[in-house]
Amino acid sequence: TELPGDLGWHPANPASGDSLNPNGLPAFTDGLGGGGIIGLLNDFPPAGAPTKRIQYDFAPTDIDSIRILTGTDGADGRVFSTTVVSYETGNSGSFNTLGYFQSDPSGTINAGQWRSTFVSIHDDGGGLLAANVTGLIFEFYAVDNTGGQMRDPFDGVNPFTGVDDSLTAPIVAPLVWEIDVVEARGIPEPASAMLLGLATLTLVHRRRQSARIHNMPHNKNHREQQRSRWSDSCSSF
Repeated sequence: TELPGDLGWHPANPASGDSLNPNGLPAFTDGLGGGGIIGLLNDFPPAGAPTKRIQYDFAPTDIDSIRILTGTDGADGRVFSTTVVSYETGNSGSFNTLGYFQSDPSGTINAGQWRSTFVSIHDDGGGLLAANVTGLIFEFYAVDNTGGQMRDPFDGVNPFTGVDDSLTAPIVAPLVWEIDVVEARGIPEPASAMLLGLATLTLVHRRRQSARIHNMPHNKNHREQQRSRWSDSCSSF
């Protein structure tokens, strides 16, 4: 579900006229991994505001990790991601912030060396990321200034990190190729059945696919190879 404040899709994305187009919301969870203009979000959000706000509701689920894949065949700044994730437990109707997750330090430049970025959000101690989760909200922000440079989405101090990256807010949005929520399998659940922690208790891992290695026409086999590295035990929304 797209929430109030959602800015839709880039005009070049066929989903701009219909979010249920395969290049839009279905692409986030179709398991294909992306390519082309799939998942291209809208540019020019206001400073500090997300470009896309979406909510998923599902049966109570213990979550092991959340995985986000962004990328672009152009190997530029659209490979980066900045995401705020919020969660609901027990169908309470109340969402709390899980954390702010920026794929790369501000100032990082992608000048053709990376084609995609895979971010894994999980508990560094090996336990559950969250228990009894019945809803997740993802807020995706702009990431780039058209020069391939990663920037946080705020002018001035970032309220999540308390840091001013001394850069103006970005205007270029990412292409979100895949979002997966990995259901916990056989992980001991804490007695409180509560979230293990916010961003301070989670670890963000980043994996890159080199533009040099994947400088070939994208095809089904390429997408399956990329997908196979991180799709095991993923729940469907």
